Order: sequence, then C-alpha cells, then structure tokens
Amino acid sequence: MTRRFEKVRGVIEQEISKVILYRLQDPRINLVTVTRVELSPDLRMAKVYVAIQGDEPSQKKTLNALKHAKGYIQSEMASHLKLKNTPSLTFYLDEARKKSGHVLELIEKAINEEKNIAENRGSEIMEKLKFGIPKGSLQEATIGMMKNAGYRVYVSSRSYYPTVDDDELSVRLIRPQDMSRYVEKGIIDAGLTGQDWVEEAGSDVRCVEKLVYAKQKLTTVRWVFAVPEDSPVKSVEDLQGKRISTELVNVTKRYLEERNIHAEVEFSHGATEAKAPDLVDAIVELTETGSSLRANNLRIIDTVTESATVFISNHKSWEDPWKKQKMENLAILFQGAIIAREKVGLKMNISNEGLNALLEKLPALRTPTISPLSGNAGYAVETILDESVVRNIIPELKRVGAEGIIEYPLNKVIL
Repeated sequence: MTRRFEKVRGVIEQEISKVILYRLQDPRINLVTVTRVELSPDLRMAKVYVAIQGDEPSQKKTLNALKHAKGYIQSEMASHLKLKNTPSLTFYLDEARKKSGHVLELIEKAINEEKNIAENRGSEIMEKLKFGIPKGSLQEATIGMMKNAGYRVYVSSRSYYPTVDDDELSVRLIRPQDMSRYVEKGIIDAGLTGQDWVEEAGSDVRCVEKLVYAKQKLTTVRWVFAVPEDSPVKSVEDLQGKRISTELVNVTKRYLEERNIHAEVEFSHGATEAKAPDLVDAIVELTETGSSLRANNLRIIDTVTESATVFISNHKSWEDPWKKQKMENLAILFQGAIIAREKVGLKMNISNEGLNALLEKLPALRTPTISPLSGNAGYAVETILDESVVRNIIPELKRVGAEGIIEYPLNKVIL
C-alpha cells in the first residue's frame, strides 16, 4: 500500500511539474519549480510546495497567480492521468527552498545527467548543439521542415525529449513562449520560436535566420485586435478604458501606450476567442487566415504586430566556432527546405527547332539548365518553378513540342 501510494504521489508530482513547465501559458508562473507534493491518504487533497525565483513580493505575486491557475492545472491532470478522482490542489511556498528552484533547473539537471551517464560508461562526450523545437501549433510544421532539410525527428507522445538522426544535435520540445528565455540564459544553444514571443519576453538573443513558415502556410502571422461583430468599437482608439484579454500582454501594452490609449490588458490562459463580449470588450489574438475569428463572430479592427518564425541563438554559443558553423549549416538547410515547399522541379525534352518557343513559355527560378541530347536529337531542359503554376504551364509546354515532361518534388532549394 505504501509503495503504491508513493508511486501515485510521484506520478502526480511529475504531472503537475509538466503542466506548469510546458502547458501553463502564464509568464508569471515560468519561474516556478515543484519541490514536493504531500497527498492525503484518500488521494482527494494534495499540498503542492513550490520554489519561486525572485524577491518576496514577486514570489507572493507568482504564488497568487499559481493559485488562480489551479482549476486549469487540475483539468490538465484529469485529462492525462488515469485516476478515479483528481486531487484538489493547494499551493504553498517551500520555505526551505525559498531562494532556490528555478524551473530552468529541470532542464539543466537533465543535461548534466546525460553527461554523467556518458562519463560513467567511459565514452567520450561528443560536442552537441542543444536545440529547441517549438511545442504546440508549430511542432508538426517544424518537424516536417526539418525532415525536408535532412533531419528525421522522432517524438514520443509521453516525452519532451525527441530523438534526431544527428549525433551533433540534442533536441528538446519547448513552448515557443519560453524558448527565447532558455536560449538567452544558455540552457539551450539555439531554437525556433516566433519573433512575437522574443519581443514579449524582451530576451537578448541573436537572430540567426528569419524562417517564414507557419502552421498552415508559408506566411507571416498577425496578432490582431478583435471585437464582436455587433460591438460599437470601430477602431483601436475606441478601446479607451476597455478591458482586453490576450496572451501577448507586454507587446499589447506597448502598442497601446505608444498611442496614448489607456485600457486594462489581462493575461489569457487560453480560449481567448470565447471571452468577448461577456468577459472582456476585446481580445488580441494570433491569426494566420482569420477563419477562426470569423467562426467566433469576431471582426478585426487593427493589427498589433506581425510575426514570423525565427532561428535564435545564445550570444555565447554564437561565439563558439563549432556551434556557430553548426547553426549556420542548419539555417541554410532550413531555409532551403522552406523555399522548396512551394516549388517543384520540371524536366522535359524538346527538339532543336522548338527550344526557343519553349523557353518563352517557361518561367524559371534561375536560367533553365539546357543539355544537348545524343545524336543531335534536341535538348533536355530542367528548371524549378512554383508548384502553383505547373498545372497551367504543362499543357502549354506540350503544345510547343515538349516531350517526356516530368514533375518531381523538392526537399531543398539553396539559392
């Protein structure tokens, strides 16, 4: 019975830590580390002791934010754990570790453990680049992009430590909201995140490359002010004295301050689109196509900022020659994979007489490659073009005499 109780306690403690570290989208709670959990014998109550970085006022403020997020944490636990009853949580500041315990310690500990294991086995630790992949909406698109770039990433549904077929990379899944802080502090060397989250965190990192891809399309995304369709608010100036809900609190506040608009901006834990008009007057939400906002009967009144995915690096890591070259190599391959997503290769044969007519019809990323066929039988022509024009151009190429037309997908296009 005692062994089972300890096992359950350990599982609950681990799950609470995961929710706070990876799924709770509140910047005030990112400095929290769960130090221990005390369960009641009937598993209905749990005292959660936490360590919080900062001075006493900031610790109290963070603890209050954690208490307000209790319902969300419990619901996330309920959806992941197979328990008859999810315990009710009560949070306490761990006085014994008041000045210790940053959530980043968890990642640092994992890194050190990996090194110690290798040392104990007597093997030489290969130099690795610690790289962060954004967890959430960008995760699938990022893994697909990396596959086209030549890196196969394998993600377990139960792990935040994916594997990759490159011994020089150590990969971790990290929320985009947290990525720039981990990079800035050197917990990881580099990672992919949105420019919006770098600005929100105010992180001092190096932008290695801007990579324009999103969840659905190769495009930038927008954070926009949105209000209900029947709202009297017509412009951002009409938000004077209103209440606004968003995850992008700091950027939104700066935007309003620059325009001398005084409004209450509150952090949203999620389901932001459902909060207007009953809870708030307006929201600031991320949109790629605007379809979700329209589906929720919301209309856009202004754009706060545009954002794209950025490849960021820790400054110290960038000064390391080996890591810098590794990051530059990754950036070249990632950019090539992104460019290739909307392009295809096209090759065909054409007679000597038909070459000029074909070249007039054929758009190209660069000058087409033209090679003579044996026996003076004509030419082989190969080029790269946008996939969107292929369906229209192939019939035209056929009409001017092109034969053996082959369209093929591309993994990378390096310009």
